Amino acid sequence: MPSMKRNPAGKYLLLAVTGVMVAHSMATPVSVSQNTAYSAVAKPWRDVNLSFSRPGRVVKILVHRGQVVKAGQLLAEENDQQQKIAAQLAKLTAESTLRIQAAQAQLAQDQVDLKRTQWAASQHAATPFEVQRAQLKVTIDKLSLKLAELKHQHDQLAWQAAKLAVQRRKIIAPFTGVIEDRFIDVGRSVNAFKKVLNIVQVDRLRIFVPVPLRIAMKLQLDRSSTVKPATGGVVHGTIIWISKVADSASNTLMVEIQVNNTQHVPAGQQVQVAFVHPATAASIINSRISGADQVSLLPTGSKTQ
Repeated sequence: MPSMKRNPAGKYLLLAVTGVMVAHSMATPVSVSQNTAYSAVAKPWRDVNLSFSRPGRVVKILVHRGQVVKAGQLLAEENDQQQKIAAQLAKLTAESTLRIQAAQAQLAQDQVDLKRTQWAASQHAATPFEVQRAQLKVTIDKLSLKLAELKHQHDQLAWQAAKLAVQRRKIIAPFTGVIEDRFIDVGRSVNAFKKVLNIVQVDRLRIFVPVPLRIAMKLQLDRSSTVKPATGGVVHGTIIWISKVADSASNTLMVEIQVNNTQHVPAGQQVQVAFVHPATAASIINSRISGADQVSLLPTGSKTQ
């Protein structure tokens, strides 16, 4: 590969062209148009297996493979009748203020009795002991009212917990994506955290590239990229991460590239990633190169020797 010098602007051009399947995913250099290329994998932006957090019997699966779903959409349900009944009971208790009202009424009554006793004592018709006793009853009533209010807060929290117990019997889409796989059928009993559905987000792709240190040390974050897949058209991507720890065995750094997948290129395919001089980028992007993907990342304005 030609040697390179860093220009003052320190800018980098990221160029990827012509995707193709290869036999393996190892970072084995291959020769493409007199430039060194490295194997990489275009992964989905998100790839999540969904499951229930409690064991139970599946009563509903509302989606199928290939279906596009939105974040927050209900995907599947377990039998939750027991949890729903418990939630209804908790709701009745949480919404009731009878305990508080009873405590307030008792306090009001004993406050009236205290005033009457204090008046009677001023007329020498009640003893100091009777006044003290009436005062203690008012103090106890105030504490009882606080306990009733605390119990009401506890009941409201118990209702929230009961609603969560019902929610744990459902699978909700964590993000907008596509149902890639379905592992369970309706009517089957499943254990907690057993895979039920797989959801992927493929409107963006991640490409992880093991890059030789001599090249990776010249790369920078947030540099734009131009990608030309095998299906044609042009999309753009960005370097979003460069590892800070090198792999001692291969003497490489891992670089992550984000690609906006507006052309719906299938994720999971293996591509060839190469670092080429920007002067050759235009000719590469306009030519038909069969058999490899290339990603170009070099300082703009750099010179070859």
